[in-house]
Amino acid sequence: MDVPYERPEELLVKRRRSESGEKDVETIKPETNVEASSTVTRRVGEENPLKRKCMDVSQGPESRPEGTAKRSRTETEENYKKMKDIILKRYAVVRLLGSGGCASVYAGVRTSDGKKVALKIMSKILNDKYITINGDTRRLPAEVAILELVCKPPRCPYVIELLDWIETPAGINIVLERPDHCIDLFKFCRRVNVTESMAKVIMQQVIQAAHHCRARGVFHHDIKEENILINPHTLEVKLIDFGCGTPIYFPPEWLTEGKYEAEPATVWGLGVLLYSMLCGHRPFNSPHQTVYESQCFPGHLSISSCSLINWCLQKDPKRRPTLEQVIAHSWVRNYTVAPCCRAPLALGGMTPVLQIHQEFKRIIVYTI
Repeated sequence: MDVPYERPEELLVKRRRSESGEKDVETIKPETNVEASSTVTRRVGEENPLKRKCMDVSQGPESRPEGTAKRSRTETEENYKKMKDIILKRYAVVRLLGSGGCASVYAGVRTSDGKKVALKIMSKILNDKYITINGDTRRLPAEVAILELVCKPPRCPYVIELLDWIETPAGINIVLERPDHCIDLFKFCRRVNVTESMAKVIMQQVIQAAHHCRARGVFHHDIKEENILINPHTLEVKLIDFGCGTPIYFPPEWLTEGKYEAEPATVWGLGVLLYSMLCGHRPFNSPHQTVYESQCFPGHLSISSCSLINWCLQKDPKRRPTLEQVIAHSWVRNYTVAPCCRAPLALGGMTPVLQIHQEFKRIIVYTI
């Protein structure tokens, strides 16, 4: 379906006023089960949910007695030592792959069989989220629970696999698969002139990964080039980083209303991703542009690709396509599956998201 983009005459930028007790994602206490929701809402007065300061869980008020503070530091050092000992018994750390926020990622090898892994080591922050998955009694760290949901059989080959995880009082360590020869899509697009044919092969895998996550009651709200691994030789991709989102990729309704729905936000992210691959830069570089301006296209792009991007980047989330409509668009459908693609993109077996929410009544649909 080819839908032209219509620039809105006026957008009233407003901040959503809600009760002071409302939270973005509710912290789950040991005996608390949270109803699923497909809406993500910003806390009142919160400008950027990602600017949370990393804190050690043992850290307390500055006015603590000197003896208490010293004991706390000693306990923290012991916790980190225990965490390091546990990791080094199971895995050999090779090198640092990257770091940012409250986490660092290392290349490693599993000592039992030599399997290549990626070790994501995260410091705990204040009010860490925990989830109890339906049918399980464990309280899992949010990112671990999300990965367990999307990685349980049958697996999707386009989503990174969770291999192991370790929690200590000081931090959380997640062990993931480390595919051979992979780099992130951002680096790949800076080294290679991505054609529409290549972009179609990449997009069909990313869309299938997004479908798979939705079918498990999970919403990945940070689909961008940096969060996709790609094998340059085969164009196989892996969706990674089920953690924080990136403000520059948030949809306009987040900026104007302080909330967004899961599926329209996912479709917005897919539109930003496709534009970035084909044009070599993001469609919007500031919140003002995201809300008020329309994207410009270079002359070499096909009418069909521009139509799909315009449809996905509608300012009004109600006018964006569903994931099924993205799949059915002529640009996505008219492609030749590369040999690397393990399974063609299909509509069969897709369950409506509301039914998924009912199935997982005891978990929240976490933003990833």
